[in-house]
Amino acid sequence: SSSSSSSSSSSSSSSSSSSTSTSYNIRAICCDTTCCSVVALSQDHTPLRPCLLWMDARSAKQAKQIMDVANDVIASSSTNTNADILKAFPELRVNCNGEGPISAEWLLPKAMWIKQHEPEVYETAEIICEYQDYLNYRLTGQMVASGCNVAARWHHDGWDVLEKNHESDDNDDDGNKGRPMKLYEALGMKDLADKLPKRTLAMGDVIGTLTEQAASDLNLSKETLVVQGGPDAFVGMIGLGTIRPGQLCLITGSSHLHCLITKQPTSAPGTWGAYRGAPLAHTCFAEGGQSSTGSLVRWVRDLVSGPGDDKISYKVLDDEAAAIPPGSDGLVALETWQGSRTPHTDPLARGAFAGLTLAHSRAHMFRSILEAVCYGTRACFDALETAASQSSDMPKADEVVIAGGATRSPLWLQLHADITGRSFTINENTDGPLLGCAILASVGAGIHASVDDAVEQMIRKDRKIEPREDVRKVYDRLYNELYLKLRPGVKEVFHAISEVRGGDVSEGRSSNPYIISPSLLAADWSDMKGEVQRCIDAGVSHLHVDVFDGVYLDSPYALTFGPQMVGAIKKRFAEHPELVLDIHLCVDRPARYATAMADSGASRIIFMFEAMSLDEAIKLAQTITSLGMKCGVSINPDTSISEIYPLLETGLVDLVDILAVEPGFGGQKFNPVSEQKIKDLRQWREEQQSKNGIDVQILVDGGINAKSIRRVVQAGADICVVGTAIFQHKDGFSDALKELMDSRNTGREQK
Repeated sequence: SSSSSSSSSSSSSSSSSSSTSTSYNIRAICCDTTCCSVVALSQDHTPLRPCLLWMDARSAKQAKQIMDVANDVIASSSTNTNADILKAFPELRVNCNGEGPISAEWLLPKAMWIKQHEPEVYETAEIICEYQDYLNYRLTGQMVASGCNVAARWHHDGWDVLEKNHESDDNDDDGNKGRPMKLYEALGMKDLADKLPKRTLAMGDVIGTLTEQAASDLNLSKETLVVQGGPDAFVGMIGLGTIRPGQLCLITGSSHLHCLITKQPTSAPGTWGAYRGAPLAHTCFAEGGQSSTGSLVRWVRDLVSGPGDDKISYKVLDDEAAAIPPGSDGLVALETWQGSRTPHTDPLARGAFAGLTLAHSRAHMFRSILEAVCYGTRACFDALETAASQSSDMPKADEVVIAGGATRSPLWLQLHADITGRSFTINENTDGPLLGCAILASVGAGIHASVDDAVEQMIRKDRKIEPREDVRKVYDRLYNELYLKLRPGVKEVFHAISEVRGGDVSEGRSSNPYIISPSLLAADWSDMKGEVQRCIDAGVSHLHVDVFDGVYLDSPYALTFGPQMVGAIKKRFAEHPELVLDIHLCVDRPARYATAMADSGASRIIFMFEAMSLDEAIKLAQTITSLGMKCGVSINPDTSISEIYPLLETGLVDLVDILAVEPGFGGQKFNPVSEQKIKDLRQWREEQQSKNGIDVQILVDGGINAKSIRRVVQAGADICVVGTAIFQHKDGFSDALKELMDSRNTGREQK
């Protein structure tokens, strides 16, 4: 087989050999993509707007509107039970058996957002589909949906949709069979059915052959088959070999994804699915997830390592933790640092260590976190199997196929087996999506008769990790007597904390103490020592330093501070180590400054998003964080907030600087376009916190005064950079700061 590109497209091939070389003829290709990346196309299939990427959560409000319609059913019912929702809208059973929530990532809320916010685009759109469908259209000229996508993310009944495709023609009156038409009608979205692709093909079905243009672009034969793929993680299930009822797979990384093939499409609170017709036409599967797993392990490593480049290796921490007995000498952790996905959906859940004593070491902390993630994984597995067993006699899945970062830690692998009481299998090829595409392509090309046959021939197991019986018994007791009791015991406390610290999904961080960060760009440069002292006397916690080199902004007047000034400021604040010193780089080749700014004491470097490509931005963010600093990114007033979501999704950036003025000079008027960006980013952040554990602070920079600060506070900003309104106030620095604080608090009360 052969493979290429970030879309994880794979191809099956046939080969012929000679005495000197082997040549390969590509028989078929298959693509997997990120699901929930929504495209609006004109009549000639030209994109009408940029794709709404999967992580784009601007449609959080629309997702809530869907559940509001569902909850109205309960309110008007005499029984007031969840069964009323499922009777009216059975398609919502995949969302925790009708209890919700519904992800803003899914196609329906995104289509609603387009209709409500861009009605011209919606009306003009002939087709609303996924990136997967558009990519296959570009390859074949055929517009078809993926059966896995429609079943798992479109609220369609996958079995009925595929049956309709095989039994009816374009003139069939039942053209919407399997689609949630009653839900569409209740939401005012009935016309969406006319905009979706008319055909749906299951993964592994042949879409067609390459168009002449696609064949030329790819340097392949026009006879090359294009076979239907689907969402990357679910194609990964095929590549891991989990295709039969009772098989479990665990995909690990920053978070954990659990997928269980089920006999029937049973659903229950605390699980997503089961989806009929996914991942394959004849299967069902349910999924669960943990928000912070690998990211939490990294957080502990960074915490115990301290600042700087010299992070303790995971191998050292693993070895230390391996010497600690099961249960970490009475130290129990909750892994829900960034909320809980399943089996208890709670975005307000937070992490905890319980039982800490002076005798506990970093090894105890590290092991307790590894154990906590495994406890959570066991809870997810149990919930999935409980839901699956409601309507079938499906036995417990004793084997789990695992892939991802956790496979690199022998200790963590063993803990997964010991705590869940299951065997864990690691395949030779752990790139599930890539191998899954090759498997599907091989079936479409006729090289293998079925996906089952291809899995049997193409997947090879590497090794198996078995639970240690004596250790398993210890963990059974700890899981039941400690972990399961800790979660409900602290729930009310966590929710109370959210009211103090912020975190309410419906209102964002409305209770947060918004921070004012003075900008030295507007200070009196002839008395910089005095200006910094006034900041110290006022007790500011953040300071904003703009660095311009006169090159990126082509002006001899755009020259400001260098690393020497940053070092002098940091020295002035020597008795205040808690100061956050933000360095905003508006310079040519910003990577040149990273080491010098780190050596000077910078807390965070903020770079201009517009100054480089996405790949360059990711590389720079990696450099900044590797130097022990935090990393931020700024966007100009004319840059869309959604453009930076792929960068934020990496988890490298913890702050977004939304410029409300053009970069370069103080004293400019506030641009209100920033308010909508703040709101959009806040919605995205709330969704990502509960789904992926990603969090960013929102900073607004430029034109902030006593009037505009109220507006940005109401919009949801965390930090306000203020220059002229503080340093050039007629009544002096302290009075200016008090005036801003009073105005800010007024804005928060209004909010």
